[in-house]
Amino acid sequence: MKQIIKTITEIGITDDTDHWLSGKIKLVNIISLVNFIFILSMIFLDLLLNKTYNLSIILLIISFIMFIPYYLNYKKKYIASRIAFLSLAYISICSLAVLFGKEFNFQYYLVPGVGMSLIFFRDEIGNKKWIFTFLGIPLWIFLEIWFVLYSPIISVGKYIEVIPYFSTLLIFLTAILMFGTFTHESGKHLKNISNMNKKLKKLANIDPLTKLYNRRFMDEKINYFFNLSKRNNGFLAMCIFDIDFFKKVNDTYGHDAGDKVLQTVSKLAKENFRETDFVGRIGGEEFCVIFTYGNINSVKDAIERFRKIIENNRLKYEKNEIKTTASFGISYLTSDIKTQEQLYKNADSALYEAKNTGRNKIVDAI
Repeated sequence: MKQIIKTITEIGITDDTDHWLSGKIKLVNIISLVNFIFILSMIFLDLLLNKTYNLSIILLIISFIMFIPYYLNYKKKYIASRIAFLSLAYISICSLAVLFGKEFNFQYYLVPGVGMSLIFFRDEIGNKKWIFTFLGIPLWIFLEIWFVLYSPIISVGKYIEVIPYFSTLLIFLTAILMFGTFTHESGKHLKNISNMNKKLKKLANIDPLTKLYNRRFMDEKINYFFNLSKRNNGFLAMCIFDIDFFKKVNDTYGHDAGDKVLQTVSKLAKENFRETDFVGRIGGEEFCVIFTYGNINSVKDAIERFRKIIENNRLKYEKNEIKTTASFGISYLTSDIKTQEQLYKNADSALYEAKNTGRNKIVDAI
């Protein structure tokens, strides 16, 4: 049953339809269907209580006319559907009010129409949307003047006391459906925007090859934690490491093999460092780890453990087995270091020393 209702109310919506437009389409469909059901109920009352059936005939015509917007949605003519809905609604409301008189409260149906026009055309058809928005005001004035000057054209028979309550209920239900659907779809739209922003932010911070943080993100983090540690006299360490003889891997096995090495080392890094440690690729075969908790010994132990893991790892590429090692340079925040650039420079100098004194080793910048 739920799937049937979903199919009926989402006529005209495809996988390519954006969420904001989907909400407008669904709103037209729901109100068209609800109006149709209520109009059929009013026809049933007319057939049950009255002998002339004048109201039934007119309402039956209107019920099918109000299905035109639903059909236009089905044909993917979305703006035409909403224009038709409002236009036909205004015409039907005025016709019913003129034919059957003020007591039926049909004129109050103009109020939801104003709200619908603002929702339907908020970002479409330019200034023309204000025509639909303010059209309800002169129509209301016209009907009030008409009620003073003229009597109802058609006599409604026995149930004049029933229909006003029925039509008022329909007005309130339409307003509830309109704003409820709009609020629901707006919430979905905002949630999708929020999710998209999160995805875009994540993409902006992540290196596409290794799935580690990129240089921009790491610079932001080191800036943040440097200032925080300076202010609170906290611990901060930076490690820069570089894959040894990486150019030789590319020259010997090809760049695809080099990419596999980068991805393997990155995977090992994510698996072996803590969640409080930030690991990123800052260029080529160069990586950076920011330690925000711990001490000198715990950092050195963690890096030594990681160095051995890389050394013992064997990457199988096609029919080859590639052995990889890495060199590490570490710097620690001390009272002598005044800027984050100096912290980075110390780690980089330590890495340079590690590579020039045998590679596959760790050097402290203390």
